Amino acid sequence: MERNGYLRVLSLTLLCLLLSNCSSWPKLKQIEVQTVEVDRVIPTQLRPQPINLHDITWFVVTDQNFKDFKARYTKQNGEFLFYAISVRDYETLALNMAEIKRYIDQQKQLIVYYEKAVAPKPKKAPVPKKK
Repeated sequence: MERNGYLRVLSLTLLCLLLSNCSSWPKLKQIEVQTVEVDRVIPTQLRPQPINLHDITWFVVTDQNFKDFKARYTKQNGEFLFYAISVRDYETLALNMAEIKRYIDQQKQLIVYYEKAVAPKPKKAPVPKKK
């Protein structure tokens, strides 16, 4: 019996604590909602460094100078190996390089466009009124 009475008192105490707990908090403050227009500031990134190309040595080999070229090339570079390309393929290579240049230029213009679009707009000073 003592145990039941003890449990009742304990449960009533817990119930009172739970019910009065929220009332012991300070009153909640009223929240005000304000809409403020803020300009986006997206920092522009540095542009990449320009391409630094290295020189390439081109050899023009014909039937007349092949033996001399082979001897000189083997003496300078060791093993004899070279790549050949036809004139038509060389023209195609030049067209491909022009296409790459066009693509890079268009990408550059697109980047400049977006940099200008997200750049912070200068604030205009008020114009004084004439009397």
